[in-house]
Amino acid sequence: MSSSAQFLNASEAAGRLGVSAKALRLYEQRGLIAPIRTAAGWRAYGPVEMSRGAEIAALRALGFSLAQVARVLEGDSRGMEPALAAHQAALESRLRQLVGVIEKIGSLRDDLARGEAPSAGELAHLLAPEATLSVAFDLPWPWGGERFELGHIRPLNYIIGPLGSGKTRLAQRLAETLPDAAFLGLDRLAYGCAAALARVDADPALRSRVDQTLAWLVEDGAAATH
Repeated sequence: MSSSAQFLNASEAAGRLGVSAKALRLYEQRGLIAPIRTAAGWRAYGPVEMSRGAEIAALRALGFSLAQVARVLEGDSRGMEPALAAHQAALESRLRQLVGVIEKIGSLRDDLARGEAPSAGELAHLLAPEATLSVAFDLPWPWGGERFELGHIRPLNYIIGPLGSGKTRLAQRLAETLPDAAFLGLDRLAYGCAAALARVDADPALRSRVDQTLAWLVEDGAAATH
């Protein structure tokens, strides 16, 4: 290495890319990125590795599985259509929200021109679409009320940790806070998941989303179960 300043350790690289250090290790395990090793055996990420990492992070943000990312990086376009379609649908949903907010602002301005001032509640409602993308609350036991804030929440998230770490309580608190969210505990397995399966069978759009997500997880190395 000609200059150590050009290279970042795993923690610094992860922070710069906006991913976790664990995600970087996963990318390495799947052969997507190959960090340089220092004389002491530490991983080091230079400009080439960071450029590659940025491409991977961008593709993951678009909803590509690791298997799809690998194919795209190799120049194979198979499997791009579902991921791009899902991203387009998400953007169109956000666009509809923004159009609704713009129309509401126009209506409030018209009211204001007639001498009718908007209420504080109406003004606060203008932020509603963005407000659903973040949460903030005091953490339950075992964290003892420590403040927790999470922004830019994605449709699919993972909460992992050892037994007794409090991850179930955190998930329950998130479900209580997020609009239209629900916590699904182990009781979802009752009677062979009959209730969940009935809901999926009754909603073709939900069935499609579930099937796509399952395929995405299996491609990323998850084991299919019944």
